[in-house]
Amino acid sequence: MPFFKIKTLQKTVIAMFTLGATCLAPTLASADASYYHEFGNRAGIHAVITDFLGYVLADNRIKAYFTNANIPVLNASLTNQVCMLEGGPCKFDENMKAIHQNLGVTEAAFNALAEDLQKSMNQHNIPLTAQNDLLSKLAPMKHDIVTK
Repeated sequence: MPFFKIKTLQKTVIAMFTLGATCLAPTLASADASYYHEFGNRAGIHAVITDFLGYVLADNRIKAYFTNANIPVLNASLTNQVCMLEGGPCKFDENMKAIHQNLGVTEAAFNALAEDLQKSMNQHNIPLTAQNDLLSKLAPMKHDIVTK
């Protein structure tokens, strides 16, 4: 299958899950704590994020965006964000638009980051339902992150 068809298929699948998540919002809200547990609670989320950042820093498509980043602080912040999104007890109140406004993030970079996250979640055997739940919550943030 040509590369462009795979990308189109991937975008279609993500759009379907995002639409499904929107239609099932009350169900997802009640299921959040179970997704938190499927990620392995805070320790499991931290492991996923640590490996995710390793993939990002090795990814030639996007590693330049992280040249000046404080990786331990970023790791803690992303761990808290995912923990909160998946129904855990963590707090995350960062303004995504303010954080990314001067970075010039492209749609391609946003998609590469999502691919690296999926790779890490797969490596940690996160169930597909939990992966899709997280991705459906992160996808709407694209409007605040992609600036170029």
